[in-house]
Amino acid sequence: MLIASCEIKLYLPGAATLKDKRQIIKSLLQKSKNRFNLAAAEVDAQDYIQTAVLGVAAVGSDYNQLQSLMDKYLDFIESFPEFSLTDFEVTISR
Repeated sequence: MLIASCEIKLYLPGAATLKDKRQIIKSLLQKSKNRFNLAAAEVDAQDYIQTAVLGVAAVGSDYNQLQSLMDKYLDFIESFPEFSLTDFEVTISR
């Protein structure tokens, strides 16, 4: 069993309030779960309006498949105009 995890840092320039931020993040997390069947949550910077840190995880048995899934997910994240991806770290381990 392999576990792929990814920490993603986002910048949300259009968020003026925490309510705006939470709405954007909630929508992204729901789309992530529906499209990619990943476990995803906001894991840090909850009190900062224009910054979000997401944790994403998937379990599988094939390293290349998990790496491909994370690559596709990062491409998906970059397709949204509401925020920009500022940093990420992907880890695949046993």
